[in-house]
Amino acid sequence: MKWIRWTFRVFTSLSLAGVYAVLSCSIWVLFRNPLSRLNWYSRNANYLTPLMLKLMGVNVHLRDHTKGQGITPGTLVVANHLSYKDIFILSSLRPMLFISSVELSRTFFLGRMARFGGTVFVERRSPAQLHREIKSISDLLKQDFVVTLFPEAGTSDGEGLLPFKSALFQAAIEAGTRVQPVCIRYTQLDGRPVTQKQRRRVVWHRTLFIMHILKLFFHCRIQAEVDIFSPLPAKPNSRKELVRHSFELIRDCYRQALQKD
Repeated sequence: MKWIRWTFRVFTSLSLAGVYAVLSCSIWVLFRNPLSRLNWYSRNANYLTPLMLKLMGVNVHLRDHTKGQGITPGTLVVANHLSYKDIFILSSLRPMLFISSVELSRTFFLGRMARFGGTVFVERRSPAQLHREIKSISDLLKQDFVVTLFPEAGTSDGEGLLPFKSALFQAAIEAGTRVQPVCIRYTQLDGRPVTQKQRRRVVWHRTLFIMHILKLFFHCRIQAEVDIFSPLPAKPNSRKELVRHSFELIRDCYRQALQKD
């Protein structure tokens, strides 16, 4: 039975990835304006990611601490990063763009899929280039795109948060908009609490992507909990405070999952 379910999931996921690629290529052909492309890339991902989550057995429990406001246009979302599943989860909530490193753009499969999802690639190691990219992200926020940043600059091992990189928070300040912290936790695997020993099964950290996702398909259900906090106004000279407040909100929320181990 496990092998039948695994085979179905693998082939259906590959078919869905094919549909995603065809639709994305069509968007690339039909829309010559870069902003229109990004808009439709994000809409396409928002439409298809709930199907992918269902195939992966991921059930999302959303906690909205914004009194119904949710994630509004022109917001810089900052979230902890545990897995490629984070991107599917966030993209399923509403159309949004993602920030990632140029290294990802150079990988054959993941780079192309990320670009089709509306990913903006940045070079963090070059101060001159980073300044231009902050302006580009700021311009996207001014155009009412929701842009998501993973300030840990990589996936953690799930035992806690990595320190936040602060530079790209400046984009929200230059846009005169807001920063919205989001915490992602994977709390149950096949109906049982995720323990320290099991965490590597749901967290993608220093593992070959294809091997991790193929193993993941053997599991029936994954419970993900997403906490959306109230947005923080990005005022001039507030970058350190934005980073500190965002980190503390997400860290304290994530600790709740660790304390249950």
